[in-house]
Amino acid sequence: MIEKALELFRQGKIIFIHDSDNRENEVDAVIRADYITPSVITWMRKNAGGLICFVTEDSVGKQLGLDFMSDVLRKIGFDGLVKRPGYGDDPAFSIYVNHVETVTGIRDRDRALTIARLADVIKMIEEGRVADARKVFYGEFYAPGHVPILLGRVGRRFGHTELSLMLSKMANTLPALVIVEMLSDDGGALSKDTALKIANAFNTVLVSGDEIINEAKKRGIINET
Repeated sequence: MIEKALELFRQGKIIFIHDSDNRENEVDAVIRADYITPSVITWMRKNAGGLICFVTEDSVGKQLGLDFMSDVLRKIGFDGLVKRPGYGDDPAFSIYVNHVETVTGIRDRDRALTIARLADVIKMIEEGRVADARKVFYGEFYAPGHVPILLGRVGRRFGHTELSLMLSKMANTLPALVIVEMLSDDGGALSKDTALKIANAFNTVLVSGDEIINEAKKRGIINET
């Protein structure tokens, strides 16, 4: 299943990831950010329904001057608001941004533009053009906006943010992704069984967090523990 997921991932297709029964117990839809389009955002909004987020590695975010929002809040005296969610991990959230050419920021075309340009910024960093990346980031984006940036702690945290980045590393693709939770119409998370049916209907795959973690260990992407 991992090889199929990596093949689809390289092609810029949506895949589904279930983290763990003992964690969030949720399925996220994941796609490379450099393949995002307004129609993909529309699909995510209608068929997933969760928060559409941009993902990159924490080390990449640091080169743009980004920090975790929990750390920012602590620094400005909001320690009392900084708590861990029930599944026990520190949140991956950094800031929310819009591209300056968006209208309101929330429209599908707007979010696609913001995400696609963020992917361009990450590509510049990967190419060693950090100064150019920072110039574009601070010149073309503003905050607060409607696209949350998540910073992954690969090997130190094992949420959807990190699982998607592990797949990216295995696929040798840009560490710039889009993830969104799959929600049900009863107010909860979409079940694995229902998510699998949707995956089959869309000719894609559902992979588990354990599958990804085990493969990442085999490939030396994360350390054995």
